[in-house]
Amino acid sequence: MFTVSEILKAAKGKLTQGPAGSRAKDVSIDSRVVKKGELFIAVKGDVFDGHEFIDSVIAKGVRVLVVHKPVEVKDPRVSVILVRDTTRALGDIARFHRLRYKIPVIALTGSAGKTTTKEMIAAVLSRKYTVLKNEGTQNNHIGVPITLLKLKKAHQIVVLECGTNQPGDIVWLADVARPNVGVFTNIGESHLEKLKSVSGVLKEKWQLTSWMGPKDTVIVNADDESLSRQLRQKNKFKVLTYGVKNRAQRKATDIQIHSGRYLNFRSAGKTIELSSCGVNNVYNALAAISCGVFFKVPFKNIIGALKAFEFSQGRGQIVRLGRGWLINDTYNANPVSMRSALQTLQSIETKGQRIFVAADMLELGGRSKALHQALGRAIGASCVDILITVGRLAGVMAAKAKAGNKNMQVFACADMESAQKCLTEVFHNGDAVLVKGSRRMRMEQVAEFLLASPKGSG
Repeated sequence: MFTVSEILKAAKGKLTQGPAGSRAKDVSIDSRVVKKGELFIAVKGDVFDGHEFIDSVIAKGVRVLVVHKPVEVKDPRVSVILVRDTTRALGDIARFHRLRYKIPVIALTGSAGKTTTKEMIAAVLSRKYTVLKNEGTQNNHIGVPITLLKLKKAHQIVVLECGTNQPGDIVWLADVARPNVGVFTNIGESHLEKLKSVSGVLKEKWQLTSWMGPKDTVIVNADDESLSRQLRQKNKFKVLTYGVKNRAQRKATDIQIHSGRYLNFRSAGKTIELSSCGVNNVYNALAAISCGVFFKVPFKNIIGALKAFEFSQGRGQIVRLGRGWLINDTYNANPVSMRSALQTLQSIETKGQRIFVAADMLELGGRSKALHQALGRAIGASCVDILITVGRLAGVMAAKAKAGNKNMQVFACADMESAQKCLTEVFHNGDAVLVKGSRRMRMEQVAEFLLASPKGSG
């Protein structure tokens, strides 16, 4: 419940018309689903502007509006609050709401593995607590506030994924969320178009700690070179580390891959099992274990949560493809996640061919060509039998892979339809296929094509 006075204070707004004593029970930015009695914030997005739907939300029973430009409202029962920027106001109101609750907020970020790690942490903590988490990848300046505005008395802990593609994103999300615990997965070449370099990525991601103090805790991947270097700086908060190679408070040892389908490892003298052969998921699990132990979840419950954990579609999900396997990692791609996915393809057990369908990695700025070349060299040195690339940038990858491995079959396709035609010719029942590319490349359609193929069944 929000009063007009609370909204005015939180969003630094001005009441331009309507009663000052009105209340709103919840917050919405979507005119299609807004309900009677809710506060409607007229956010302007890339496609729609909420100000264009004022009449329709009033017709649905909205009596409190937040706007950033003058609107004509004839109904005297409607309170209109004018702010400088409604998107900013959304975050301001979400911060106000978050600070009503004296419960832990965990915020995590990194270049790869964020969503899987967030889901693993939530799964582990759910064995003891009622958890609020952002759904899917609602990790930006809209998604994080909308998640926090769902916070209710029943919730005992919050887990938030925070993403960025430009300087300033993370510091704003940290200001809104005010986390007590920060989790860092890794730092690598991601969103270089605006973040410029790996150092720029680290600087931006580390802003997650901006509002953290001596009573707060940061959980960090000790095997990540950039993060380890950052930890050598003087920090004002407590630090917990996890890792496989370097010294860390939470270590994984004896990693074993079984039948190319699942793995287990040892930590604190216990065996943890994951339904994935991707070694990168050991790091995700270690972050989740670290959070579970920190919040005193019984270790047997942590083990149970991770063993039962199901990987989301498009995020390294391994599914049957006829007598072989599909690694559906189509949600997004950058050099860090591409290398992790390649490692998973090499680990999976198959009697057929290993096929990598790789599309462009976008938003890499001036280093784009060099990073695609580097990945091509890595693929050429791997055990991949067939590489099919999609897009102009991925074509650079294809050339380097072929140069490094003359025996590898390499096909450089201009578009997804050409790649599907190529797959029709080279894919056989029993092959293991990895499909991955940046979000805008729509590679999920290739995964769907394979699953619908007669060779992909039976």
